[in-house]
Amino acid sequence: MVLEQLDDGAQRLLMVLCLPLIDGVFATLLVTGAVSTFSDIISIGLTIFTGAGALAVLYSESENREEALSMVNTVAPILLVGSLVVALIAPVFDQLFHVSRLKYAAGLALLTISAKLADLDIAEKFSVPAIIVTGMVLSFRNSSGLSVSLEYVLPAMLTSGTAIGTLYLASYVSRDNLSLEYIRGGGALVLAVISASLFGYDVPSHLSLTVFMFSVILSYRRS
Repeated sequence: MVLEQLDDGAQRLLMVLCLPLIDGVFATLLVTGAVSTFSDIISIGLTIFTGAGALAVLYSESENREEALSMVNTVAPILLVGSLVVALIAPVFDQLFHVSRLKYAAGLALLTISAKLADLDIAEKFSVPAIIVTGMVLSFRNSSGLSVSLEYVLPAMLTSGTAIGTLYLASYVSRDNLSLEYIRGGGALVLAVISASLFGYDVPSHLSLTVFMFSVILSYRRS
């Protein structure tokens, strides 16, 4: 399996980036016309994909620019392929999977990643790839009318490309004045907040970004 071949940092970053593909959010946005203009593409790429969760994992799982760029290089092709697949099957996504079940699996996976970022021993008992695969199997629907469409391919690829480009830019941010312990802690809280929203709790839309920005401020060390 692809996930098992990646190192821990790349695996966690890929999980967070692919969350909108797994839980049906991106497919829903495509078919409802929410990703149709240039500004839509930029906004969705920067918030849905490269949000606080992805940046938190990128900064907490890499010690320097080279490691960050290596992580982005590793996950970029997988994210692009995943976006392409979702774009092709978006019109019938809700016929393939029970999205409500997928959300629980995605939420549990994020909690596991959060616990690993916080160095909790219990996290070692759970496997993120196993959780995702199990969730997809349990959520799969038998569909005889499956069809594909090229209508959403361009906006989907541009959106995921925007997210990847943002991660590349973020990789060049200097870590010399940052304490990664605070970044890891903030990242764990961010993923826990996102997970809570997937479990159905009413979470303020900007809470995860606020938590991450606060952790970045705390991590800043004046030279």
